[in-house]
Formats: sequence, C-alpha cells, structure tokens
Amino acid sequence: MSYTLDAKLAKSADTINQSIRESGKFKGVITRAEELNPPSGAKGIGLSFKSDCGSSADYLDLYTSNAAGEPLFSSKTVQAIMACLKIRSMEGGQKVQFEKWDKDANGRVKVVVPGYPELMGKRIGLLLQKELSTHSTKGTDSERMVIFGVFQPDTELVASEVLDQITKPERLSKMVDALAAKPINDRRTKRGTPVASASGRRQDPDDGGAPGWDDDGIPF
Repeated sequence: MSYTLDAKLAKSADTINQSIRESGKFKGVITRAEELNPPSGAKGIGLSFKSDCGSSADYLDLYTSNAAGEPLFSSKTVQAIMACLKIRSMEGGQKVQFEKWDKDANGRVKVVVPGYPELMGKRIGLLLQKELSTHSTKGTDSERMVIFGVFQPDTELVASEVLDQITKPERLSKMVDALAAKPINDRRTKRGTPVASASGRRQDPDDGGAPGWDDDGIPF
C-alpha cells in the first residue's frame, strides 16, 4: 500500500496523553464545564482541561458558594475565567457533553449533564499547582492539581489587565514566579506520609483577579 504524509497525524505522534502531575504554566482547552450541585448544598462548576501538549487535568472543581449561599474563594477564579474569555454572563442548567470515567464500564464514556456550554471548547491559560491534603473524615492523604492562576493563552493577559484594557502583559510573569517559589501547597495534617493521587475537589488559587467588577467597567 502507498502512504501520503498527513502533517496533522505526524504531529500527533509526539503528543503524550497523560495527566498533569506537576505544577506549571499550561495553555489548552476546557473539555468539561459541569454544573455542580452536591448534597451538601454547595454550588460550583466542574472543569476539565486538556493542554496543547496533550496532557490533561480532570476535576478542577470550583465551588463558588456554600449551602448558605455565601461566596467561596473559588468564585474569584470563575470570574477570572469569564473575564479572560470575555463572557459577561452564563446560566447553568444547559446540557453539555463530555467524556467521563465510568468505573462500571472501566473506561471513559460520553455523558450529557447540566453545565455551561459557553465554556466548552474554549481556549484558556492556566497556572496549575500541586496540592497535598488530608481527607477531613477518612484521614487519608492525597494529591490533586488546583487552579493557581488564569490568563488569556494568546495575549497572556490576566483578568484584571483584560478588564482594565491593558495591552501589555505584566502580572503573569510575577504569578509564574510565585508558583515556582511554591510549586507544592502542602495542606496535610501530618506531613511526610505517603500520598495517593486524587481528583481535585477544592481550590484556593491566587488568580490575579477579583469578583464583583462594576458592569460599567467591563470593556466587552
């Protein structure tokens, strides 16, 4: 048989399909934007991310309010993502489709659940940090990736710069330096014990932005 060079397939051979396990700066696509409504009464958005190099980070879950409706710190991250993507508003309850691990099927299957289609497939830049934590009731230690910062992948502007209509990125390099100075956030109660890999469930990032910007100051 004959063969014709397919540049796209040739490049894909260099792609490593694996989970992001180390802190760093990544550019890629949001592959999951699921509405989170756990029994606890908290609210949030569950994100998954695939970087340009092919590695991925699943379950970057951002809980934005508690059962009492009070805002949580991760609401800042959601606001920063919206600013970087220039999304003024989005409403949950809409259907989104993505692949999710199914233990019964022992593999990834496509699911359709309530979510935020405005985020699906959008390119975004993320600073991801490894976090070590101890389960509040089980006492077991685990590691997960959390969102440390958000930026536009093409301009490298962070949320505050986008909103202030600044054209030259300045803050991202400082955020990268801050991440490099603390690549691991160790929140374990007993440090030095073995750590198991786990999905992210909670984030406390420094995203370079802030919630509640005045609508009159939004440039898009």
